[in-house]
Amino acid sequence: MENLAGLMNACPDPTPGVSAHLFLTLVNTLTNAKCKINSPQNYPEDFSSKLNDQDEFDFVIIGGGSAGSVIANKLSENPKWKILVLEAGKIPSLDTELPSLLFSLQQTAEDWQYDTEPNPNACLGIKGNRCRWPRGKCLGGSSSINANLYVRANKKDFDLWAAAGNEGWDYESILKYLKEIEDLQAPDLINSENYGRGGYLPLNVYHSNEPIKKAIVEAAASLGYPMSSEEPNLGFFDALQTVEKGIRANAGKAFIGRVKDRENLVVALNSFVEKIVINEQKEVQGVVVLIDNKRITIKVRKEVIVSAGSLNSPQILMLSGVGPKEHLKKIGIDIVQDLPVGENLQDHAAHVGIYIALSDEAVLPKGNIIDDLYQYFMQGKGPVGEIGLTNFMGFINTRNDSIYPNIQILHVLFDKNDNYLLPTLQNVMGLKDEITSIERQVNQKSPTLKIVPILSNPKSRGRIQLRSKNPFDKPLIYANYFDNPEDIETLLGGIKFILKLLETAPVNKLNPQVIDLQIPGCETFEFKSDDFWRCAIKHVTTTLYHPVGSCKMGLLSDKGVVDNRLKVYGIKNLRVIDASIMPTVTTGNTNAPSLMIGQKGASMIVDDWSHGHSEL
Repeated sequence: MENLAGLMNACPDPTPGVSAHLFLTLVNTLTNAKCKINSPQNYPEDFSSKLNDQDEFDFVIIGGGSAGSVIANKLSENPKWKILVLEAGKIPSLDTELPSLLFSLQQTAEDWQYDTEPNPNACLGIKGNRCRWPRGKCLGGSSSINANLYVRANKKDFDLWAAAGNEGWDYESILKYLKEIEDLQAPDLINSENYGRGGYLPLNVYHSNEPIKKAIVEAAASLGYPMSSEEPNLGFFDALQTVEKGIRANAGKAFIGRVKDRENLVVALNSFVEKIVINEQKEVQGVVVLIDNKRITIKVRKEVIVSAGSLNSPQILMLSGVGPKEHLKKIGIDIVQDLPVGENLQDHAAHVGIYIALSDEAVLPKGNIIDDLYQYFMQGKGPVGEIGLTNFMGFINTRNDSIYPNIQILHVLFDKNDNYLLPTLQNVMGLKDEITSIERQVNQKSPTLKIVPILSNPKSRGRIQLRSKNPFDKPLIYANYFDNPEDIETLLGGIKFILKLLETAPVNKLNPQVIDLQIPGCETFEFKSDDFWRCAIKHVTTTLYHPVGSCKMGLLSDKGVVDNRLKVYGIKNLRVIDASIMPTVTTGNTNAPSLMIGQKGASMIVDDWSHGHSEL
């Protein structure tokens, strides 16, 4: 408002005429439009100040993220059940609602701001040799800060889960739960029978018209990977997005906000769960939670459901005495149940070192930012509500003719002399200054593009451990990228495919130049040689934000933490329902499978308690 007052005071005519009135009307209209986007009416009331020690609920859900929001929605359909969601963060800010600002949400109060532990095989081009692992710390969890990409995954992913002993998790069995949550709105897919309609999650799609995209589509088709209108096994496509009228549809808004008037559902924000209370009979009694510097115990009549994500869920379990016996003993925590909690950690490793200078003809001319903002706030359209080329992606297999991909490909496009997206992305990734300075120098002279190959099915496994028994100490994250050398060779295959793509006639006419980023530590290798790329992979590969698997669903004999009904082995009335239960990471972005896990998990709870509770 001070800036607005300054503008008005700078006008030479002190008489408030028609032009001044029109200007203020415009400002007021834009302000109202902005407030509508981030209206408190979209979210539930914060119940935290009304909670008291020893309050009792039927179900307590730890975490109001993607899966937790879906679970809260499903369980609260029964008006006889009293549901409490405990969320460590706040209501998402206005910035989270604008899809184009996705990268600027990292390293903020809405991000847990985790870092991996140093590893000689990875993150060597990142400051401190630690990859940054952003996770959402607000209602909606990581669905409030991600790229809004809705990628279901490959059928084989789920069939492999079932084949490993997880009955009921094959693709044909889980498909109904995907469709239950979906509300397909994309006009060009309106006749598709492959997606659900009428669910709580709006699904739309954005199609970029950038010349470089059109060239890549032609080039990929010439290499055997055609463009598809829907998510393919192999090929390129524009992914669906959890966006409605240019506004992010995070899980908290979509699944809790839309049923916020249910009297049996309450959400406590800024509520930090310290541990789960488990008695000597290994029955869950409740949770200990810190709210406004006051520590209280919430009692539970039926179940505690841990949905805090792949980093926080294992941390909470271990703080509660459920985890690897030797590790907990070393930390000084009494053992309740010896289970491999924190093991089996997986992530999609993304190589960000293929940086390409393009001719000016490769990109469309951009409009004025003021015009873009007006178009967005008044019409819900334009670049502010879009994510450029980021939803344009491909799935390929670099090793054989299988339709099961081993590489995902993403694209990030930077306009010439970009002063927002490029520096923002460099900052949140934490790339070392020697690398970022070259990227900026090149971008000052030409548009640039990162084509990012991603390891779809990593062989390497990491782990989560406690730093101490203080719940406020961040967990230790051992990503262990490239512990299995096969992962490096698979990514190398993805890089070679991209280099081949750049040599095709459709792309080559846009004069793509792969830039030598002069990566410290890789100077002795010939640029573009296999050994150079192997070195580059270890230096400038980072997370695609998809950690999973740390509370593995599987047979107890196969190092499972939860069974196929997501019940924690050996503990009564305790489940884990989020991405941490994935036995293996799915192909593509993991938010859609996480939402499905929430829906299927909640449905199993309803079934168990509605038709006679099945004890562990």
